[in-house]
Amino acid sequence: MDNIPIGELLTFLWNVIKEPVAYIDYEQNLRTLETKMHELLHLKDDLTENMQMAEVRGMRSQVTGWTSRVGRMKTEIDELMDQATQEMQKNCFGSCCPKNCWSRYKIGKKIDEKLKAVCDHIYKGEKYLSSVPSPVSSVPSPVETVMRCLCESEKSTIGIYGPGGVGKTALLTQVSNNLLSSQLQFDFVIWVVASQDPDSERIQGDIGKEIGFLEDRWKGKSFQQKAREVSSVLSQKKFVLLLDDLCTLVDLAEIGVPSRENGSKLVFTIRSEELCNSIAAEEKIRVRGLAWGKAWKLFQEKVGEDTLNIHPEIPRLAETIAKMCNGLPLALITVGRAMAFRKTLSEWNHSIEALSRATAEFPLTPYQDCVLVKFGYDSLPSDKVRSCFLYCALFPEGFCINKSNLIDYWIGEGFVGAYSDACDARMEGHDIIDILAQACLLEDEGRDVKMHRVIREMALWVDSRREKPAYLVKAGTQLSDAPEVGKWEVVRKVSLMANNIHNLSKPVRCNDLVTLLLSRNNLKMISDTFFQSMASLKVLDLSENREITELPSGILKLVSLQYLNLSGTGIRQLPVQLKNLVKLKCLNLEHTYELRTIPMQVISNFSSLTVLRMAHCASSDRAVGDGVQTGGPGSLARDLQCLEHLNLLTITIRSLYSLQTFASFDKFQTDTQELSLQQFHHARSIDMSLLEGMNSLDDLEIIDCIDLKDLSISNSSIMSETSFHSLRRVSIVNCSALEGLTWLTLAPNIRFLKISRCSKMEEIIRQEKSGQRNLKVFEKLERLQLVSLPNLKVIYPDALPFPYLKEIFVDDCPNLRKLPLNSNSAKEHRIVIQGWEDWWGRLEWEDKAAQQTFLPSFKGCLQ
Repeated sequence: MDNIPIGELLTFLWNVIKEPVAYIDYEQNLRTLETKMHELLHLKDDLTENMQMAEVRGMRSQVTGWTSRVGRMKTEIDELMDQATQEMQKNCFGSCCPKNCWSRYKIGKKIDEKLKAVCDHIYKGEKYLSSVPSPVSSVPSPVETVMRCLCESEKSTIGIYGPGGVGKTALLTQVSNNLLSSQLQFDFVIWVVASQDPDSERIQGDIGKEIGFLEDRWKGKSFQQKAREVSSVLSQKKFVLLLDDLCTLVDLAEIGVPSRENGSKLVFTIRSEELCNSIAAEEKIRVRGLAWGKAWKLFQEKVGEDTLNIHPEIPRLAETIAKMCNGLPLALITVGRAMAFRKTLSEWNHSIEALSRATAEFPLTPYQDCVLVKFGYDSLPSDKVRSCFLYCALFPEGFCINKSNLIDYWIGEGFVGAYSDACDARMEGHDIIDILAQACLLEDEGRDVKMHRVIREMALWVDSRREKPAYLVKAGTQLSDAPEVGKWEVVRKVSLMANNIHNLSKPVRCNDLVTLLLSRNNLKMISDTFFQSMASLKVLDLSENREITELPSGILKLVSLQYLNLSGTGIRQLPVQLKNLVKLKCLNLEHTYELRTIPMQVISNFSSLTVLRMAHCASSDRAVGDGVQTGGPGSLARDLQCLEHLNLLTITIRSLYSLQTFASFDKFQTDTQELSLQQFHHARSIDMSLLEGMNSLDDLEIIDCIDLKDLSISNSSIMSETSFHSLRRVSIVNCSALEGLTWLTLAPNIRFLKISRCSKMEEIIRQEKSGQRNLKVFEKLERLQLVSLPNLKVIYPDALPFPYLKEIFVDDCPNLRKLPLNSNSAKEHRIVIQGWEDWWGRLEWEDKAAQQTFLPSFKGCLQ
């Protein structure tokens, strides 16, 4: 910098302080400029083509001027990129310091200016494109293009690319539906979600399920064995693999997917054209935003007629906002839902100003996908709801979050639960989930919710823009070691879920840490000192780490802890000192099969406890001390009765005596959400009247009761259709003497029914006991699983409408020759019927129409 005049040098130093450092370290901006220039050139081609086809004359001079500037801009940017690349190669001190910072600064500043100019041109070009009437032409839609390629033998790999939220998944869904209803001869249509950090084992497992491998017969095999079996099946078949949301290259051959020389196809969606090119697709299909007519229609649907008609000026303002969404369906949906609650002109005008500022402030990647959907986040009714929403980003991408468990986290965090009545906390939690689903920020999937990838990115981006970012999220990123200790010090929530971390030995100094999620990590060792500087920790999740056999002593000092999840661990006992965690609100001990010791009065000492999960806990129906049973089921039941705030209980009970004992306590009757009855030795009958008053019971299992012959109703006064109205899931497993389940006619809201290894059962609903035929039985049923029922002949004597049915799975039921279906069953709902080929071939149908209706529904099983 010796030859730089002193004035310019002072200007340079001042600008380095005042302006972005990215002017000097411009490599990222250079890549972004290249990407945006490609986008601009594509836009130019599309606009030119549409102008010619639509024969638009009024805008021709404006568009001509715009395209001329694009041409000049390309020349200038090509020169600038050559200059920038050469400058990057001039380094001194190894590769750390540029020889001429002043020169790099000037180039970086030009790159930034050009980037803004390109983004401005893209914005203007898209406005021009949206104003051009959609030409009436023979140009095929993206779906038609994909379907055409699937018919062409020379094209085996088809890439679909476009920005997040543009509708690539929706397009793939249409392709899948078309394949299932078309005459194209493919043996398998396989749908798999790749996600940001693709896990080969998960993708392999999803492919296995799709082609019919039964999980319980397949899960004990190695990755290599599974790959060989997948390859063995697919190499003999013609298949289409639909691989959604690909971010990085996946070695399909390693997973077991063979080459596609026999006419099989790979169709994938991806954001980047550059990555699309690297996968060597024979056909690349760019997904643009919706045409204006479709975009406007979608936006109007989400806003709703009531709001649009509230003032004559609002439709005009609505068009302005809809155009800001650039045809992106996700943006149109989230912004439209947010505007549905704006009822005044001032609110609409303010929203236009806010969106204009946001899009002007962040025109560059990777933020452009986030800015518009953030409007939906900003429009949420309160900071509490926004905090609950951001919390969902702690889970891995594409993760199904159980609603009830999510509310547990929120209670532990203190987001909900500021009530004397714990029931109100859960109700508020469900209300918040509804708000987020209605805002289209969460996808409601029944018992679970999911976050769209762009929505999750937006949530993490929102946190990153805070003055002090609160989140460190490395969930599902295949880590083998925890992040560096220094990264923990400034954050409040850390999620390392779904990785491969084995040891946590170094203590971390993070006194402000509130949430630590470590589930599904194969943890073997956590040092006693690891938790020593976590005085503020409220939420700790160690679930699904089977090799954790005892609690580190440091946990016993986490006196602020309100949520502790030990489910799926190998712990053998709860230490007496655990009762010192007096602030605990949620304790999860589910699936702790080795937990034999729960000292007496530990549970009762948790006076703030609102949620206790003990289903499939080895000690769930007894209280023990020093490893010896002391109080029996009555002791634990009395402990539960002491928990004034308890309102959710899941529990396993292992004898008829225990069930009768628990049933006499109010807390068991009112708060049990999940009940598992197991190993009732010598019990020939269970009186279901004991459960009739359990108004919160959602999930009932009856397992390994081999002497059980009858599930009776002794109290005739409860024989009504709604006696078990809260029950949604029922599983009956290995009850070899059980003959029928006619009592299910009293449970009208069942969604899921599994019956397995009940060798004497001939009829599920026995005709002579059911009385008058009730076509509303199983009215809400979505999934039916029937496994190893050698004598089963009848599910129900008549065909049923099944308006919500999605899946029937039948395995080893050789005498089941007829399903309760006719051509009117499951109307307008595509269902899957999975079973063995020989069983399917022997099925009897009411008539030919019924057989033809369900012929496309069958999916064969594989060993």
